[in-house]
Amino acid sequence: MSHLRDALLLDVGLALLTHLVFNRIEPLAPKFVVPLLALPPLIPLILLLEHFSAPTAFCFASGVFHTVFISSVVFYRLSSIHPLARYPGPTLLKLSTFFVYKKNVTGRRHLYIQKLHEKYNSDIVRIGPNELSFRDVASIAPIMGTHGLAKGPSYDGLMARAVIRPVVAWRDKAVHAERRLPWNRALNTSAIKDYEGSLTGRVAQLVDYLLARSGVEVDATEAIKFFSYDFMGDMAFGGLSELMRDGDVHGQTKVVQATKDTNLMRETIPWSTLYFPDGGIALRKAAVTMATDRIKKGNSRRDLFHYLNNEDDAEPTSPPLHIVVAEATLAIVAGSDTTSGTLTNILYLLMQHPQVYKKLQEEVDKFYPQGENAMNCDFHPDMVFMEAVINEALRLYPVVPSGSQRATQRKGMTVLSDYIPPNTSVRIHTWSVHRDPRNFYPSPNDFWPERWIIAEKPSSFMSEEPFIHNANAFIAFSFGPANCVGKNLAMKGMKMVLCHLLQQVNLRFAEGFDPDTWDAHVKDYFMLEVGKLPVIVTPRVSQA
Repeated sequence: MSHLRDALLLDVGLALLTHLVFNRIEPLAPKFVVPLLALPPLIPLILLLEHFSAPTAFCFASGVFHTVFISSVVFYRLSSIHPLARYPGPTLLKLSTFFVYKKNVTGRRHLYIQKLHEKYNSDIVRIGPNELSFRDVASIAPIMGTHGLAKGPSYDGLMARAVIRPVVAWRDKAVHAERRLPWNRALNTSAIKDYEGSLTGRVAQLVDYLLARSGVEVDATEAIKFFSYDFMGDMAFGGLSELMRDGDVHGQTKVVQATKDTNLMRETIPWSTLYFPDGGIALRKAAVTMATDRIKKGNSRRDLFHYLNNEDDAEPTSPPLHIVVAEATLAIVAGSDTTSGTLTNILYLLMQHPQVYKKLQEEVDKFYPQGENAMNCDFHPDMVFMEAVINEALRLYPVVPSGSQRATQRKGMTVLSDYIPPNTSVRIHTWSVHRDPRNFYPSPNDFWPERWIIAEKPSSFMSEEPFIHNANAFIAFSFGPANCVGKNLAMKGMKMVLCHLLQQVNLRFAEGFDPDTWDAHVKDYFMLEVGKLPVIVTPRVSQA
């Protein structure tokens, strides 16, 4: 009987020791995880063979070991000794990232985390076993600023733990800074000027695409997605697709979507990429083909590939092709999605608010009367209301609504007065920050572009209500050294589209479309995704 007791104690001890190993070292690869979970129960098995048959002894040893192991993990994550115990959050989310994924897969993560901050009345909530969400604007600079945190493990998952990854996914801050250099050259003022020819052609093609469907229902979401993909293909590879002309006959957007469909699991459960197929294989193969074709044909104009491949000889050595491919692919996926989603939201908001639509169209007509070239960017700096409309749309519908994950290292850090333990993932929850009445008031949840104009002269706000406009809380293009390097190009593209579009056409919701259901189809799958936007297009001027 003593051998049975000894076997049981040994089994329990090994389970607790294994949990300690996982807690301290966090092994992820199957070659470590499988032995750690499979081999320890074999040790007490030797003692149990005196009392049971081999199959029974194995089941007993394995059952006790794994029951104790799981119980230990559950107890630790819910107990007061856990480093994040002081922060409020749902019990299930504290237990496992599987429950986090279950919440996130609905696409309502942005709303769920916002409600958690409100429910617990806390600027910091626990949204995972080792993850915190921040809502306080004062935490933005410490977490995301120059001396802030490196990116978190979610980027390992998003990149399927690939050694070769684009600039946005590098967790090492020094490597990120180095890899960003060609991007800075590719997206400076001079380089963006080079892209204007392609941008102008694609904007004109978009408006022609819509006018060709005048009077009939057309999905503006699809039209703008095609436009964005076509332009980003021009900008990144000197020409890639003709979706506006031919439709998606080759399934190019489907390849991109297949990658995005797996992003949420890979982001939420980074180690899952070690055990499940990588959904980005087809995209990477397509990217290699694009890059090979671009090298063969060359390019008469400087495109993004020109800078990423060091064709400008700005650096002593050129990077390997696979690095260039990873970077250029990022531009197409991230650039096309972010621009198309924001433009679609802007069109929805304009049609939902006719007075804003009219005011913006009047501003367009002021600077670009009928017959003038509305794709000339010279007047963009003077178009104050257009800037306000775009900023307000980005405030309400940020591109990455739940924020970019960061993580503390071995030493941890203090954010304001709160100590964040080592190896803790954190996020600034952009959706909550942008809609916090402490940052934007009145009407923080409403589309009110005028707030951006009033902010320049607060004394012009004629109301007894307080007016609050915290510019530091607007982080639609992220913040700090890892902010969006393509901001200026994105803004130029959106302004050009809106100017030419509003000069040439009138838009209204298609019959049967309920605009009040729009938000129900806005999804947070790391990047914001929108639903269909059925519209009717009519020309403002007679088309020759």
